[in-house]
Amino acid sequence: MEQSIQSIQATNTDTFIERIDLLSIPDSHQQIFISRYPATRLVDRLDISKIRCFWLTLSQETGSLEPSLEKLNHLIESTISDGEGSIFIEGIEWLTSLHGFDAVHSMIRTVAEKVSMSKWSIYLSISKESFDQREHSRLYREAPLMEFQERSIDSNEEQLAVKIPDTTLLSSNIEMDLNDDGTPKLVLLTRLPRTGFTKQILQRRILQWRRMGLDTSDIESTLYSENIDLMYEKYVSVEESVRRATELERFILENVQNTQEKTIALFRLRQLTGLSELERTYFSN
Repeated sequence: MEQSIQSIQATNTDTFIERIDLLSIPDSHQQIFISRYPATRLVDRLDISKIRCFWLTLSQETGSLEPSLEKLNHLIESTISDGEGSIFIEGIEWLTSLHGFDAVHSMIRTVAEKVSMSKWSIYLSISKESFDQREHSRLYREAPLMEFQERSIDSNEEQLAVKIPDTTLLSSNIEMDLNDDGTPKLVLLTRLPRTGFTKQILQRRILQWRRMGLDTSDIESTLYSENIDLMYEKYVSVEESVRRATELERFILENVQNTQEKTIALFRLRQLTGLSELERTYFSN
């Protein structure tokens, strides 16, 4: 029987999210992400239109959650009392520094008992360096550690997805060069291979394009499809448009002096529309 609460070994938020992307979570399920970071810091990592985010902080702001074990426990219990879905929690180490290991462990044990009677799953981000061996053993007794590389994988597609190198995804920690107006310059990302291509990987690529200011509405609708071939076909089409837009942007930034013309052209590039017309304008000679 699959565990209702499990630990995911992760050193930071990016690693935790990368592991989450490998999980098979139905689109119909609710998803909640509880983090030490506000939603504004997670927007380039998560699709916050589909995932409800809570920020563990003492600040009284929208979407904030006081780092109180009582408040956290109440949120979890009220959430899992109805429906089905997944709750992802990071910041266990910080909660431990605030309340002590025994108190946090007791809360996890209580939550484990409650979630086992629901249709929800809970995933805890646990750093290997933050707890000693005894504490890890106690944590994993309540929330067993997931082993992504060694777990049984039913389909070849899932197995290949696990092995896709991280270099195919642009790290959120990379600082992008900015244009004079403050918008990020377009960057050509590594082309995603068809082998191992999944909906989760496409979602990450869409978020990367969004971070560059590109309009991705045309491809986002494919995320509602279960046809991976259709998704990949659309991805290839958009990737080609991004390549053309990137080449056009480089030319425009280097050669167009008129500020108004440059602004309009760069805006159209990010809409990924009128690329053929812009190519005729700037590349015909």
